[in-house]
Amino acid sequence: MTEPLLSPDLIKLDLEKFMREALLEAEAAGQAGELPIGAVVVLDGAIISRGRATHQQRKSQLAHAELNALLNGGDKLWTDYKRAILFTTVEPCPLCLGAVVMADIPHIVFAKHDQVVYSRLSVETNPYIRRHIKTYLGGVLEEESTQILARYKPEQLKYIETGGQSVSP
Repeated sequence: MTEPLLSPDLIKLDLEKFMREALLEAEAAGQAGELPIGAVVVLDGAIISRGRATHQQRKSQLAHAELNALLNGGDKLWTDYKRAILFTTVEPCPLCLGAVVMADIPHIVFAKHDQVVYSRLSVETNPYIRRHIKTYLGGVLEEESTQILARYKPEQLKYIETGGQSVSP
């Protein structure tokens, strides 16, 4: 498989630097007993918001890291969304992908591929989504994300890696 062409908006950025910040959010979520997923929104080379999974704390299935990062984006994200990049430690689920599309954020960079949600298929085949998403890049510091998931939620890691299929011992 060939490397995807990067948008000029991403070529000049240190993608690993920003993914490390998302991984810090994932680590904090794991330490808090949450699903260890983290996200940051970057604009013009600076982090403008952070988010981590807070399902247990908020008692909400909707408290995903990506949604929290988007909701924390404030005025900067509201006015400058066309230059924004979402970094997240796990491939976005359909809910989060839809939120990114509706927020008009053109770039998604993620660490761990998720064989359950496989949102890449939606990005590749849905014209509405494709029109909104210029960059959909996975695998940035994937091993680091895998290690955090393994440490805090090994059963979730197995689920993500097997596409929800049961795995024989």
